[in-house]
Amino acid sequence: MKFVRFIMKNAALASAPKHIEHFSKFSPSPLSIKQFIDFGSINACEKTSFVFLRHELPVRLSNIMKEINLLPDKLLTTPSVQMVQRWYSQSLMEILEFLDENPDDHRVLAEFVDALVTIRNRHNDVVPTMAQGVIEYKEVFPQDLLTNQNIQYFLDRFYMSRISIRMLINQHRLGKNVFDMITIQK
Repeated sequence: MKFVRFIMKNAALASAPKHIEHFSKFSPSPLSIKQFIDFGSINACEKTSFVFLRHELPVRLSNIMKEINLLPDKLLTTPSVQMVQRWYSQSLMEILEFLDENPDDHRVLAEFVDALVTIRNRHNDVVPTMAQGVIEYKEVFPQDLLTNQNIQYFLDRFYMSRISIRMLINQHRLGKNVFDMITIQK
């Protein structure tokens, strides 16, 4: 059974480039602090959040994955950067499993929250792992000012993207408590 899961997981990851290409054509939705606060209010709706995130997260993940692929080839070959790429691909594919799911199904909503928690936990070490990749690259390959500036520019965008993804995940996960309270009160 484990072998079958292994084969299925690798087959799904193999289709990741097609999905990255598709979702990276979209721009992430700009969200203000007011929208975050309003969303976390008593008027919050778990279904609305689910429908939004199952599309928004693939857009954000795909866009940053496209940017990762623009890094210098030698940086892309470092074990740490390859690990980060695998984490992002796996997370993308896990979110895409919910793309056609029914938002009225409470089981689907619960599984979605579980998937978000798994993704968030998987990405806990993204910052030090990406930093390790840059260190691995700089230890082996000669540096020039322009390349260093481009890598720093990417890292700034990468970390901002990571922050926004984690905010969206945490908002939904914590909002689940609000969603549950609203359901109980009705």
